Amino acid sequence: MKDQVLSIEQMQKLKELGVDVSKASMCYVFFESDGSKYTDIVVHDESCYEMACMNPIPTFTLQDMIELMPNNVKCEGKSYYLSIDKKFIGYIDDMDVEDSVLESDSNILENTYNVLVWLAENKYI
Repeated sequence: MKDQVLSIEQMQKLKELGVDVSKASMCYVFFESDGSKYTDIVVHDESCYEMACMNPIPTFTLQDMIELMPNNVKCEGKSYYLSIDKKFIGYIDDMDVEDSVLESDSNILENTYNVLVWLAENKYI
């Protein structure tokens, strides 16, 4: 499951950039049993916070991040439109693909995180 959500460090960076992390659908919880410490990922809802000892930390799934992204952004007088594929995600200019903001790698979760960071850094979200 950990490969389907952002890491704690990635979530911290987004939070520092002002992204509202309360919309995360999952969260990390920490607990001890038999003297051992465990980390788990569970649905982010009220039950996470009922047991404060679990120290819930919200985390985004791919879908959570996509839902935060605007369908289009304007930059320097041009409109860029959100484009999602199996291998890339980003904002493209239909007239000039070379002038697009794209992330392309085999890990769509990482790519989407990078675009979300870009959006936050440029105050689009």
